[in-house]
Amino acid sequence: MAERDRFRRPARKLKQEKRFLVVVEGKVTEWEYLEGVKRSRRMKSVEVRIEHEYTDPIGIVNHAKRIKDAARKVDPFDEVWCVFDVEAKITQMARPGLTDAIHAAEQAGVKCAISNPCFEVWLYWHCAIQNAPIDSDAAQRRCIELGIAQAGRGKHLRDTDSLIAVGYQAAKIRAMEMEQTHDRNGAIKPEDRNPSSGLYLLIDAIYGAFPPRE
Repeated sequence: MAERDRFRRPARKLKQEKRFLVVVEGKVTEWEYLEGVKRSRRMKSVEVRIEHEYTDPIGIVNHAKRIKDAARKVDPFDEVWCVFDVEAKITQMARPGLTDAIHAAEQAGVKCAISNPCFEVWLYWHCAIQNAPIDSDAAQRRCIELGIAQAGRGKHLRDTDSLIAVGYQAAKIRAMEMEQTHDRNGAIKPEDRNPSSGLYLLIDAIYGAFPPRE
C-alpha cells in the first residue's frame, strides 16, 4: 500500500466536520477512554493512534508530527493532539523532556492534553473531588477503589461509556476549578500544577465538532 493511501479517508455517507488525530502514551487506559468518547457521539473521523515506541513526551510529539506531515497532502488532520502525563511525584521535578515536548508541539501546531500527575486523576474527577496534590500511585489506587479501573487487569476501565455519560461534566468542572486555583497561586509549570488535567480541552474540541446522538 502506498504511503499516501494510509491516510486517505474512505467514502462516508455522514459528512464529518473535522478530522482529529490523537496520539496517546498509554496502551490501555487512555485508548479505552477516548474510544468511549467516540462512541458517545456520531463520529467516524477521530483517529486514536496508540504510541508504542516512545515513553517520553518529546518522542510522542515527534511521532504525532510525522503522522501529521505524512497526511498533509492526502487527507490532512484538522487537529492533532498528544496525550501524556507529567508523572512528577509531589517532591520531584517533571519527567525529562517535558518542556521541550511542549515547545516542539507549539511549533508544529500540535496540541497537548497533559495530566499531572497522571491520566488517572482525570478519571478520578468523574466520581470524586481531588484538590490536594497527589502522586500517580495514589491516583491509580483510588480509581480502583471507586470501581473506575479494574485491579490486576492491566489498567483496564470497568464501564467507560457510563463513566463518561455520568461523570464527564463533573470532571470538566473540577479540572477547570483547579486550573483557576493554580493560576491564582502563580503555578506556571505543568509539574507545579498538581492535580491538573487538560483532557477536557481535547474532549470539548471533539464534542464541538460532532453533534450528540439523536
